[in-house]
Amino acid sequence: MKLVDIEKIRVSLGSASVLGLGRIAKFKSPPTTCYIMTYKDGHCIANCGFCPQARSSRSSEELLSRVSWPVYNFNEFLSKLKYLNSSKKFKRVCVQTLNYPENFIDLIEIITQIRHNTDIPISVAIPPMSKEKLKKLKTVGVQRVGIALDGATPDIFNKVKGSDVNGPYRWDQHIEKLIEALTIFSEGFVSTHIIIGLGETEREIIERIIELNSLNILVSLFAFTPIKGTKFESKKQPSLLSFRKMQLGRYLIVNEDKKLKDFTFNLKGNLINFNINKIELHNIIYSTDAFLTSGCPGCNRPYYTSKPSGPIYNYPRMLNEYEKQEIYKILINEVN
Repeated sequence: MKLVDIEKIRVSLGSASVLGLGRIAKFKSPPTTCYIMTYKDGHCIANCGFCPQARSSRSSEELLSRVSWPVYNFNEFLSKLKYLNSSKKFKRVCVQTLNYPENFIDLIEIITQIRHNTDIPISVAIPPMSKEKLKKLKTVGVQRVGIALDGATPDIFNKVKGSDVNGPYRWDQHIEKLIEALTIFSEGFVSTHIIIGLGETEREIIERIIELNSLNILVSLFAFTPIKGTKFESKKQPSLLSFRKMQLGRYLIVNEDKKLKDFTFNLKGNLINFNINKIELHNIIYSTDAFLTSGCPGCNRPYYTSKPSGPIYNYPRMLNEYEKQEIYKILINEVN
């Protein structure tokens, strides 16, 4: 494969701040992963209804979710990454890959150059790709790969990124490629994420997390975030209670091997009880990372789906005492 000269790269505003790219104010909760995005002139060829990068989106090309991703010179980025002070060193680099014809060629060159300049672990978030391409990604230095489902069910998936929005993606293909990736990157090194608040029931989310976790696919949760200019700009974010329940449910499934029988739902599919007591809830809130950003090791994605002023859905740092008490108050009625 002939590589190309990468001239431009998009870097999340928080990552750019840590790197010292331009005059950007310091973040109160800086990213612990360096988030970058492949550059192309114009929008992605996919058409996900929630995404500013979608083909029909009227949003700025600098946005992904509510985060700005300014364009920088790729070589300058590499230099900043290579010589970053050890006290600021990122725990990983994560490459967000837009869907366009040359994306794989660009991605291989980006990864190759990063690997020549640093030994930081690399994750890639990609659209579905062939088995041969997945093997090539691992060969050039990718440690972990993510393919986003976004929707918790085939129906929701279709409505937000499939044929209902004239998108190129299909549920069966995404599931097939996630399973295929497991054979290459091995169990535990393949991830996906689900967006809460797209019209699914809480039962459907819990069922999907259980299914994916049984395959040893890492499941991350994000709250739907309305972005001006996208198809879903008028849709509301999920309630904080609903999101906290899904965070707790995910923790219990991933860390304590809870099954569907350990959760109680009403006829509408709302989760109304966890099979834990108040002491267990207190210990989870005070002693675990259940309510922090879920993702690859070292990922905290500060303010990706939350304004710094709140409400904060995924915390990018350890909780303070007030936040722990608030989560306890929200969830106390959902346990035995």
